[in-house]
Amino acid sequence: MDATACGGASKTGAAGSAAFQISKDTPRAAGPLASATWSLYAEPQSLDYAYAYDYPPNTVLANVCEQLQRITPDLKVVPGLATAEAPDAKRWVYTIRSGVRFHDGSALTADDVVASLRRHLDPKVGSYWISSFQNVASIDKTGPMQVTVRLKKPDQLFNEEMGTSAGTVESARFLAKAGAKYGTPDGGVDCMGPYTLESWQKGQAITLKRFDRYWDPALAPKTATIKNVFIQDPAARVNALLSGQVDGGYLLPPSGFAKLRASSAGRLYFGPTPPPSA
Repeated sequence: MDATACGGASKTGAAGSAAFQISKDTPRAAGPLASATWSLYAEPQSLDYAYAYDYPPNTVLANVCEQLQRITPDLKVVPGLATAEAPDAKRWVYTIRSGVRFHDGSALTADDVVASLRRHLDPKVGSYWISSFQNVASIDKTGPMQVTVRLKKPDQLFNEEMGTSAGTVESARFLAKAGAKYGTPDGGVDCMGPYTLESWQKGQAITLKRFDRYWDPALAPKTATIKNVFIQDPAARVNALLSGQVDGGYLLPPSGFAKLRASSAGRLYFGPTPPPSA
């Protein structure tokens, strides 16, 4: 069991329990694991990255899809699927990483990046991330593995947003094929993250399978299968952890902290809540 709660102070009391200490992070995986079950407090309404603005969809998509940039645990912006360069104050040029494969085996290209980013500008899509593109004038392929974003006015934060769901890259071919079903239980997704979307049982669970052709060996997953189960009732999530039915979860109710901390089934961690601007 690996249960996590979020908080802002270094020490506090919860539900009559003793003070607890905020942990910066959880330990690295010790070795390979056949499977793990993770609890989500709600079923994602969609796995379309354009609507990924809450914990349930982002918990799944963080393992399935990748972005142009990455935001590290200490909030630094580093290259993800592309390196970024600003030739002037109103341009961001992205050079795409070669050798990256989508889950269907096809290679990542500039066309995929253009199609993925332009979706946020389409009013018919209604992207939740449209504010990240408010200063964007155009998004164009400027080389076989290069995409240039031209801005209406300087926007230094735009590149940082490319480390969020706003910078997610999906297969252009798959977007066209899935159409309105994209991101639904019937349509699915086809990204290039460390896990593939194996199945979505409506109302029950989303199961992910390790992608053995994942491009970043430094982050190669150690667990073969991850099952994300939907448990809306807070008390039920605590009981599932205590019984071993579930191996981990986030955002647990304070009323269950004392039981979880006293349990020999696992360990309860308290993580810092990022500031609103993060």
